[in-house]
Amino acid sequence: MRTNETIKRFFLSRRKFLTASAQLALGLLLSSPLDALSTPTESHTLSFVHTHTGEQLKIPYIPGRYPQTAKSQLKTFLRDYRTGDTHVIDPTLMEILSRIQRISGSKGVYEVLSGYRSPRTNAYLRRKSPKVAKDSLHMQGMAIDVRLTDVKTRELRDIARQLRCGGVGYYAKSDFLHLDTGQVRCW
Repeated sequence: MRTNETIKRFFLSRRKFLTASAQLALGLLLSSPLDALSTPTESHTLSFVHTHTGEQLKIPYIPGRYPQTAKSQLKTFLRDYRTGDTHVIDPTLMEILSRIQRISGSKGVYEVLSGYRSPRTNAYLRRKSPKVAKDSLHMQGMAIDVRLTDVKTRELRDIARQLRCGGVGYYAKSDFLHLDTGQVRCW
């Protein structure tokens, strides 16, 4: 009888340990990688040029802060250039771009190929290419397609993958990087 109780207690303790370990691991996986990196407080400038419109934008950026003026400027700048539709842009995208620029040591300009996409534009692009996602995060203001003028795009890809902050799609033939704030994945 005593042996059965000991075995039962052992397995209950082991089950509690394994459950707690799994919860801890899950918590670490679900925590934002941006939180794990130190966030400098010094301001710098994020510079952009839109490859389709020729528009330029410079925003003073303080990591971890997202001033209302920057929100408004980005919403307009990253609009769907085909339709003129705008959408709020996820501030985490700017944090990712800021970190990539700091890590790479770049002083260059982000060339933007695509920011927000209206559902109509996304449907149009899907008809032209099977690579365009039906539920693209571009339609939620959570994705951007870019390259950086003074850093090779494959280097940007490697840095973005190390950050593990969302989706990273590398399009070598077209020389651009897709970044989004969705689940961590690479293609």
